[in-house]
Amino acid sequence: MPGPAERPAVVVTGGALVVGATVAVLGACLLLVLLVVAVRARRHRRQRRDERLLSPLRPPLITVASGEDDDGTAVHTLRRATGESRTVLDRTIVGLLTKIRGVPAEQLVGVLEKHGAVQAAAKELTSRSTVRRARAAQVLGLARAGDTVPLLVRALDDEAVEVRNSAAYALGLIGDAAAAGPVLSAIGHPERGLPAATAAETLQSMGVGISEVLRGGLHDEHPRTRMVAAHLSGERSFTRGLPDLRHLLDHDTDVTVRETCAAAIGRLGRAEDVKVLARHTGQDEPLSLRRACANALRELGDPAAVPALAGLLVDPDPRLAELAATALLGLGPRGREALVVHEDGPAVRSARLVASLQRASA
Repeated sequence: MPGPAERPAVVVTGGALVVGATVAVLGACLLLVLLVVAVRARRHRRQRRDERLLSPLRPPLITVASGEDDDGTAVHTLRRATGESRTVLDRTIVGLLTKIRGVPAEQLVGVLEKHGAVQAAAKELTSRSTVRRARAAQVLGLARAGDTVPLLVRALDDEAVEVRNSAAYALGLIGDAAAAGPVLSAIGHPERGLPAATAAETLQSMGVGISEVLRGGLHDEHPRTRMVAAHLSGERSFTRGLPDLRHLLDHDTDVTVRETCAAAIGRLGRAEDVKVLARHTGQDEPLSLRRACANALRELGDPAAVPALAGLLVDPDPRLAELAATALLGLGPRGREALVVHEDGPAVRSARLVASLQRASA
């Protein structure tokens, strides 16, 4: 056991450790502050340099971007840019292409092609840098470089999700329906999947040529792929997929897919679909699906749905009852007549209140 003479040394040693640790932390904080200042200063210098390089080219750039280059003089000036000025100009043009369309965009893309920026972007899709690959894909999309679609399709399988998203974004801008199949398939990739929302947005831009691809997607083994295919079938009014949507609503093992199919049937369906939707509003079905089918019956807008919806006005789930009441309000005299018996019920009162507020704000 240490004696009394040894204890002050222990205290002194402990104090020295605390002081040393404090100094180390303060030193690290100071270095971090200096690093931030240095990075900001460097960025500021680079911005000033870029502005100086771009300054002589800004007037013709504005002329082209505003669609006022009637004689092509401004485009010719931009095409002749060289060196670092050309690099800064190309980077600025890429930024502008996210905001402008039509002839001015085509002229600016022509400038990029003249400078070799589009060809360089195609090569950079295989760069070791994730940032460069993602940026390259975006450039190809903004340039509407249709000949690079096969390269962008391969990029859908990139190891980095940023690159996969950028490739999908680019394919959506190009709008070539030939890429619809790979985009839809990429959703279900087990390790390098494409987010469903990203894929849906991309496919939305590809026109009516994707209808058969979507029908195939309704039979895909991955539920997210089936869900996107069902959603887009409804959004794009692809009625040829109705038989498949009905089958999935009845038999799919994934509740979200069934809900999406119900919503699509509500947009696309016919009179015979009232029974299809109504049989899935029973209490033996998942609550979320029952609500989806009630909403779909409202979208379908067929008065034949009145009996099924009226039966939901006393459902134990207040939200489902309210959805049914709202649907009945929109089904004309027969629908409103069915509400009379339950006029004092909370579901009917709530639906009428919401409808009145909507009319007042219209």
